[in-house]
Amino acid sequence: MTQIVENSVLAEAKNIQDWVEKYRMDFHRHPELSHEEFRTSKVVAEVLEKLGIEVHHVGPTGLVGILKGKFDGKVIALRADMDALPIHEQTGLPFTSENPGKMHACGHDNHISMLLGAARLLSEKKEQLHGTVKFLFQPAEEVAEGAKEMVNAGVLENPHVDYAFGMHIWSDVPVGQVVMPTGAFMASADLWKLKIKGQSSHGSAPWQGHDALVCAAAVVQNLQTIVSRVHDVRTPIVINIGTLKAGERFNVTPGIAEMDGMNRAFDANARKQIPKWMEKVIKNTCASYDCDYEFDYNFLCAATTNDEKLTPLAQKAVRKIVGDKNLVNWEKIMGSEDFSAYSEKVPTTFMLLGCRNEENGCCFSQHSEHYNADQRALPIGVSAFVQTTLDFLSE
Repeated sequence: MTQIVENSVLAEAKNIQDWVEKYRMDFHRHPELSHEEFRTSKVVAEVLEKLGIEVHHVGPTGLVGILKGKFDGKVIALRADMDALPIHEQTGLPFTSENPGKMHACGHDNHISMLLGAARLLSEKKEQLHGTVKFLFQPAEEVAEGAKEMVNAGVLENPHVDYAFGMHIWSDVPVGQVVMPTGAFMASADLWKLKIKGQSSHGSAPWQGHDALVCAAAVVQNLQTIVSRVHDVRTPIVINIGTLKAGERFNVTPGIAEMDGMNRAFDANARKQIPKWMEKVIKNTCASYDCDYEFDYNFLCAATTNDEKLTPLAQKAVRKIVGDKNLVNWEKIMGSEDFSAYSEKVPTTFMLLGCRNEENGCCFSQHSEHYNADQRALPIGVSAFVQTTLDFLSE
């Protein structure tokens, strides 16, 4: 682990590390899937209420904790996501999942416990706070629905949020390091489905039908020319075909082919153009094979973008925790985060918190059945929440 610069907030976070880890292990033992975080939200609500924080329920499982400082001022929102994944855990940890087929394989158990740790420290500083802190405990990040639901329920209002800060523990980044660039650095994610409708025939006489599978194969190939020949390659995009299904029997020419996929982009204009480019390719390709089609496109979540004006404030706050050398540059990430729903409404900053340590097996990627995080990251995450809040509210 890279040497960490000690400051008072980090020292306070280390003093409650056992408390934070206790909740992390509890959440890890009891993972719950998207929109099913009933036990998790119940535990969170109980902790917040014990800390004297006002609790509001958002939908079946979402929560907002409100901590009003002694003095009037701005409003900051701190966010943690709570859902797990449908994965059977293979870590062998003593606190392994007790819910078969469900696992906190993306680190959200760490997010919940770190935000609870921040709530505890900030509640102890209530008399010093100039403004209000909103603690957003969000469901359903893994299906990119929870943040939109929270926003639509009004969590950024009453009182209005001036700035939102979030983080994700990250297995590619060494423990002790933090990634927090300005601008867009995690891609958008948009889901699409395509049904190609031809006409089936006997496999010995394909000319008597319209082969939907051959048409689908051409569509798959032609869609990739959008990436290489239509889009400006200086801003990356991904058009991914995740599934392709066609045919029912070896001696029948398929009349139906279905595929789906998820696209990624950083540039908002390119994101809007992709479905138009895709439909043009699909329409013309299908026409050349005498096939019809149904195309459905769902804009799921935008690129995660760090505000140019306020992110430097968060960077300065986090440098107080990890030091200048440990706030590192990183390549853009084609993966997505529904935290972007907050970014579309208010200025935001999103941080990647390193948790990688190959010596103790904390080196597997997010969504792996072997995933685990070095727990020395926890006080860094807690203190990053707290220091950013203190610095923002004191401005």
